[in-house]
Amino acid sequence: MAVSARDKKTLLLLIEQAQIVYLLSRYPKKQVLDDAGDVKRLEDGLAGMREAAKGLSSAMKGRAGAVAWDELDKPADTPDLAWRKAKRIAPTVLRELVPLLEGEPEAAFFLRPEASARKAPARSGRASPRRGRASRSK
Repeated sequence: MAVSARDKKTLLLLIEQAQIVYLLSRYPKKQVLDDAGDVKRLEDGLAGMREAAKGLSSAMKGRAGAVAWDELDKPADTPDLAWRKAKRIAPTVLRELVPLLEGEPEAAFFLRPEASARKAPARSGRASPRRGRASRSK
């Protein structure tokens, strides 16, 4: 299904705001929340995402079912809540919506967050033995 011109414009705005929020969420939490300017940028980015999402058609929202649209619609009360929303919503928005604009010139510059990799369980016991070099005889 092709993306309508209206939805394309709205998706571009939403992804632009989501990239800002995503980049801020990549920094350590304490670093962002201790800086009033960063907190404002984070909250403004989430507000921009919220406003852009209001312009999306319900069909487009249905195509990106993994995005928590109802959570995005509610403004964050505290900077900590804004941080948690940014960590949850921005990567999902980028992963779900960027592929819908493949082939568009702007899509070449979009961030593409990796799916969260689960950490491997810690190994217990001894490390595997090293294989030594074969001795060379003369």
